[in-house]
Amino acid sequence: MGGINFQRTKKINYAAVIAIEKSLLQKHFNFLKCEFKKGILYCYGKYQPTKECQTYTYRIKYNGMNSPTVTVLNPKIEYNDDIHMFPKDNSLCLYHKTDLIWNSSYHLYSTIVPWTHEWFVFYEMYKLYGVWLHPEVKHNVTKQKD
Repeated sequence: MGGINFQRTKKINYAAVIAIEKSLLQKHFNFLKCEFKKGILYCYGKYQPTKECQTYTYRIKYNGMNSPTVTVLNPKIEYNDDIHMFPKDNSLCLYHKTDLIWNSSYHLYSTIVPWTHEWFVFYEMYKLYGVWLHPEVKHNVTKQKD
């Protein structure tokens, strides 16, 4: 007799995901200050690409479900089409959806933190040369003026 084969769907415990992420971040990066607020992980860090560069203060926000967002807190960086930021909230564009679809199997310490620091290096080069030198997928958002 043929039976119906039911498969259990694995339900993800997002509170556990962000607790693990906090632990991994603190293990690998003692300069990050991480805290939970209303079920969301917030991590605050600083990075200075070279001694000649300014120090950037940033925040990582992650709920365990959606892609994490990284926002530069200081200095204020205005959006423009040449640098990789999202105009909606000025968060950093660290990867393109054709390269990676974020899910809870990725870890912030091995992706988002190093990519954020790399973004600052390329931003510093952008300030020097006026072009984004990192390999990129163009995603101009601002409409061209005629």
